[in-house]
Amino acid sequence: MCPVTGLLVLTQPAGSIVARLPRVLRAASQHVTKTLYIHLDPQAKTHLPESIRPLTLYNHIISSIYGRSGSLCHGLDVRVLLAGFKDSIPRPPRTRLPVDVLILEGTGQDRERHYSSCLAAGGQVVMLPEAQEKREGGDNMILPVSLPTDKVYPNVVLGGTFDRPHVGHLVMLSAALLRCNGRLVCGMADGPLLRKKTLTELIRPLKERMAGLAQLVEELDPSVELHAVPIEEPLGPTAWDPNMDMIVVSEETKGGVAAINRVREEKGLPLLEGHVVTLVEDEERQSAEEETKASSSSGRMRLLGTILQEPTPNPAIPAQPCVIGLTGGSASGKSSVARRLARLGASVVDCDKLGHEAYLPETACHKALVDAFGSEIVGEDGHINRRALAARVFNSEAARQQLNSIVWPEIERLVEQRVAQLRAEGTSVVVLDAAVLLEAGWDKLCHQVWVCVLQREEAVRRITERDGKTPEEAERRLDSQMAQRQMVGRANVVFCTQWAGEYTQKQVERAWAALTAHLAQSKVAATTTTNQTAAAPPKARV
Repeated sequence: MCPVTGLLVLTQPAGSIVARLPRVLRAASQHVTKTLYIHLDPQAKTHLPESIRPLTLYNHIISSIYGRSGSLCHGLDVRVLLAGFKDSIPRPPRTRLPVDVLILEGTGQDRERHYSSCLAAGGQVVMLPEAQEKREGGDNMILPVSLPTDKVYPNVVLGGTFDRPHVGHLVMLSAALLRCNGRLVCGMADGPLLRKKTLTELIRPLKERMAGLAQLVEELDPSVELHAVPIEEPLGPTAWDPNMDMIVVSEETKGGVAAINRVREEKGLPLLEGHVVTLVEDEERQSAEEETKASSSSGRMRLLGTILQEPTPNPAIPAQPCVIGLTGGSASGKSSVARRLARLGASVVDCDKLGHEAYLPETACHKALVDAFGSEIVGEDGHINRRALAARVFNSEAARQQLNSIVWPEIERLVEQRVAQLRAEGTSVVVLDAAVLLEAGWDKLCHQVWVCVLQREEAVRRITERDGKTPEEAERRLDSQMAQRQMVGRANVVFCTQWAGEYTQKQVERAWAALTAHLAQSKVAATTTTNQTAAAPPKARV
């Protein structure tokens, strides 16, 4: 079995590292399956030309490692340890995870002995063969412009969402850590700053993001004191904290440095130096809908159609067919997703249609509605006049709850009846298309819950165009429903129909492929268990 975690030690001259990266990273990635730590050996920092600014060079190396890791170390978590770049003391690095394999460039028993203490018990050493790449170094090395120069500061600040850190985060964070010898302040966007973010419902809670950032900083550079603070407006602590020296920003936000310094000057605070980080191109971009730069938004988009939470077994219902509860707010595209699933082979049960069936004359539900709300809700044809019924429950929470207490149990009974019929027909997958799946508690009839979400502005636009409502009416409708973040919190899979239909189709196909693979595995496991039980010798009677 291939080792899980590796430590790659770069020993060749720093000026030649970037040119060697494709070969070295590709070779190192063959020896680990999950995490690859990268450390710069002190001997790599010798003989640098005087014209080269060390921190600018090291920043270039780190950015190049992260920028190339997506294509060269596919599927690996790559972490560049800052100790080797900041500290000239020749001591082995500390890693959060135990190291299964030590990967060294070239040969050298002295390096092997030096880093052997990093290995976990039973770990192995791999020597990568040397090769002569054209050196990217010397006085002619082309490096990105860095502002400011190679200075180190006691107090450095940066900001972001830091939701599921990606290579862009790692590059910015490493640039800040490389230039910090004291306190690092990270403003964590929250509240109003998240409203315009793509798929905001999938952004992890603030506490989880802060805990993840603390673990990441401890992993990359434990010498720095991290202060993570939530911010709900753009300036955050830079508007009032006097103990700040330098701010790290991206190319997109570099204009903010001047705005921050204007506010600080007005308040008599020291002005901040600004360090601009070049945006990292996303080498793992999967579609035109995703951003070309590495971003949290694209990362969240790639979660669509995947398992966010493993399903919890539901012993209260039969194992077959697999029942998927599909829900979402108004105009979220839930019915569109249901139709796509039907074309892939699912049997769809439309709970709204069952609701109409529950209202039919001469049913127990019809009689209960008339008894509760009066005969004036019955039309001339004997059917429930839904408009009149809606008027009776409008603006009355008590009446609305009474209505639900009558209708929801009847729809649930019809759902169970329909699923039983499909089971008898040998159906493998049933999708319950239900807007109130979670509010009504019908998720207890399901093996998984799949949720459709949509940006609020787009939902308002769709409702006004489709239903002829005013924007205010559309807003009130959305406010009356369960919040999308609540739905996502209970979802196994999430979809978003914000973009072109082809992108929605990809999400649905991804979810369907995962579901069918899961059902196939479950079938094999059940068959194996049955065979083992049948093959077991009978117990002797005592």
